Amino acid sequence: MSETTSSRRAIGLIVPSSNRVVERVVGQLLAGYPDIDCCIARVPYDSIVGAGSISAYRLEPFDTAAALLADAGVDAICWNATRGAALGFDVDRDLCRRIEDRTGIPAVTTSLATVGLLIAEPRKRIGFVTQGDEAESLDILGRFRSQGVDIVDHSWLGIVNNLDAAHLGCRTLLAEARDLAARSSLDTIVVWSTNLPGYAARLSEYAAAFTILDSAEIGILAALSSAAERAR
Repeated sequence: MSETTSSRRAIGLIVPSSNRVVERVVGQLLAGYPDIDCCIARVPYDSIVGAGSISAYRLEPFDTAAALLADAGVDAICWNATRGAALGFDVDRDLCRRIEDRTGIPAVTTSLATVGLLIAEPRKRIGFVTQGDEAESLDILGRFRSQGVDIVDHSWLGIVNNLDAAHLGCRTLLAEARDLAARSSLDTIVVWSTNLPGYAARLSEYAAAFTILDSAEIGILAALSSAAERAR
């Protein structure tokens, strides 16, 4: 009898078009899940937000991406990007409902999964390393704090072009995280961009003094968890 793939589960990821890192992370993570596939769809980075809007997604690209992932029979869909925190988490909640209504597939986002993860660890001393400038970093921290997440300190990399983030060296990111952790006696550093090498930094032996949480990994694990729940 020929082997079939009907029993294989799959997750679907939606990523910004200029992201070069999520594929690296999912490739390493899924090495431990030999019976799970990953399908990836992209939305245009420069038009994620609707024209003239500062607090809403342009939904047409997401509709197309989700429909294409549904064609692949995925068991869960994750918007694996951090923009939801900058816009306010309700836009991600609305996006998840829209994807689920249109496809019948459970949907999660990196931003919402991160809120849940950090709230579940109330005793941690948490710091954020963000991609953009100081104003953006402060805005993101304010958004998380509004959800009940206690953030002690933060630093920012000043990277404006999203593609440039994908080329940042792991050692550079790790040095930034190490300095932040030492400065404020932190035990947890969140790398807040799915286009930064946070996962590679987390795997480094030099990070043993504190925990690095990588945003791309958080989103992927949330998708895997959602797919597993659907299979029960």
